[in-house]
Amino acid sequence: MRMQRFTAQLTWELGEIRNDLRSLRFYRMLGTMAAGLILCAVAVNGILIPHHFFSGGTSGLSLMVYYLADWPSLGMIYLIMNIPLFVIGWREYALRYVLVSVTGVLIFSLALDLTTWVEWRIDDRLIAAILAGILIGVGTGFYLREGGSGGGMDILAKFIRKRLSIPMGTTMNLVNVFNLTGAWLIYDLETAFYSGVYMWVMAFVLDKVLTGLSQNRGVFIITSLPEAVSIRIQRELERGVTFLHASGGYSHRSMRMIYTVINLYELGRVKQIMFDLDPASFMIVSEASEVIGRRFHSFEDEGYRNPFVWNPAPPSR
Repeated sequence: MRMQRFTAQLTWELGEIRNDLRSLRFYRMLGTMAAGLILCAVAVNGILIPHHFFSGGTSGLSLMVYYLADWPSLGMIYLIMNIPLFVIGWREYALRYVLVSVTGVLIFSLALDLTTWVEWRIDDRLIAAILAGILIGVGTGFYLREGGSGGGMDILAKFIRKRLSIPMGTTMNLVNVFNLTGAWLIYDLETAFYSGVYMWVMAFVLDKVLTGLSQNRGVFIITSLPEAVSIRIQRELERGVTFLHASGGYSHRSMRMIYTVINLYELGRVKQIMFDLDPASFMIVSEASEVIGRRFHSFEDEGYRNPFVWNPAPPSR
């Protein structure tokens, strides 16, 4: 019975993956993930390794083994260390997220081995640590925002954020204590210090890219023409609109307030719509750091499984 349920769920999830393969958004995510991981690999080979800096999470453990043994390649070490996390991911996350993570690990492992020739001549270790943190934080944040994954700590940190709402950068900082201790023991306190600077900058930039620099905006609109405004937003921007019941504090008149979520590039078009229809309207624009829903980030991108209802056929008599 359990095997039948597993087979039915696997078949169902493969159908969901086939649907993703037909969408342009999925390939945009893969392209962003590949670009971000290549940028991270360039920073690792060009900055971290020449200065013997340690990284956080699985990549930090991989660097530790690489510095101690120098065998096999760093990309292969990273791939091997991710295998146990894939087992955890298989049980916790949707099949789509696991396959995306496997793809990310393969891309990053290959990029690490193909960019070994890169070396940036930066004599100041502080500047090197800050620059590496910025590059890797930006590269990681961009593909995570699109629903990608590079494996390793991404899987664990995303799981903790999913369950406890703890920012991913905070989780990475907490786990990095072991790697910093290794940097101190293998090299010296100065190397551990600069590795810590790099990790802090990376976590800070990562959180800013994920939340602080969000391109999504929530818009509240108070207007005397809610129907006309709603129609134009839905028709011209293809965005959903929600009416909220409100009343004026001064006039005590009941009204319908419009709420919609758009991206930053659509904000100018919304302003033009309001200027055309009701220049006396009142509009509030706020940052929407994380949006989950149609035409935005999906629950599947976060690793949540779609609800699967198994209805086995009754036994024949």
